[in-house]
Amino acid sequence: MHKLVITNSMYDLLKSEQGMYMNWTCTILDGLAMAAYFNLFAAAVALYKPRLMFPCYPPAIIKAAEEPPTKAENRFYRLWICFGELLPLLLYGAVSTADGGTTGFWHLALTGYIQWMIVNFCDLFFLDFWLIQKKAKRRFVIPGTEGHPGYAFKTWMKDCALPEHLLQWTLILCPLMAAIQAGLGLIMNTLLQAG
Repeated sequence: MHKLVITNSMYDLLKSEQGMYMNWTCTILDGLAMAAYFNLFAAAVALYKPRLMFPCYPPAIIKAAEEPPTKAENRFYRLWICFGELLPLLLYGAVSTADGGTTGFWHLALTGYIQWMIVNFCDLFFLDFWLIQKKAKRRFVIPGTEGHPGYAFKTWMKDCALPEHLLQWTLILCPLMAAIQAGLGLIMNTLLQAG
């Protein structure tokens, strides 16, 4: 049995002959790892104290609440999403993609878009569909909003989950995160080539 051994010089030769390169295995596996981090962290926070996630609930439920989200809760939610969820995933995605050998802005952007879409669909199916609507529905009901029709499966999906995941994530958040991640990846590639 013969083994194919690719040395760094052979890898550089292959890469330079083929031009741009995209590592599909890393793209999918990193997307799944990013989805696991995002969804498990969000689920842990939401199960610990659902009010921490209250700012992202459907507007009808927020309006019906006896105590709407406070400024402190809104601030915590924004900081947690930006610095606890999105920033670590952007950095992980950029470093892993650059380390995996993906080159060129458009390949980096496509890689990032695919990874963020995996996060998006795992969020839809794991958090919105399975956890919030099936497994732990009672845990996500905010005190004072018990029995609100906005918690019904069809209403939750129509008013909250599907517009968020099929429109906001797909058309705004995923392309934005992919572009930022691609820019970071270009910087990483430049640093790796210089080093």
